[in-house]
Amino acid sequence: MRLLGPMLFACLAFAPAALAYDCADQTQPGLDQCADAAFKRADAALNGVYREITRSLKDDPKTTKLLVATQKAWIAFRDSECAFSVSANEGGSIYPMVYSLCLAEVTKARTKRLEAYLKCADDTGCPVSGQ
Repeated sequence: MRLLGPMLFACLAFAPAALAYDCADQTQPGLDQCADAAFKRADAALNGVYREITRSLKDDPKTTKLLVATQKAWIAFRDSECAFSVSANEGGSIYPMVYSLCLAEVTKARTKRLEAYLKCADDTGCPVSGQ
């Protein structure tokens, strides 16, 4: 957990340049839209993995309830983490872009964590049962 902050900072430090390279509209509003689109793609991927896990847990309401509570807490964490990590830019024209980029990066990390639960489905102690 101690590495999350430095890793997130490293990702965010290079994300605007990487996103700008892929964004056709290099104006700030255009970059904002590209960053928002990146977050929406990351969120869609997360939701897909989340749905797959909930399908795996369809016969386990107790664990499903834990997953739902964990995901709600994670969303609150994600939003707070990104608000904090980009707070130096609050009020600036770059803020919407860096906030969306943060949301995208933190969401991608959560997606990888949820994917790991699917991969461990046959392991003892894994919260997701084998399929």
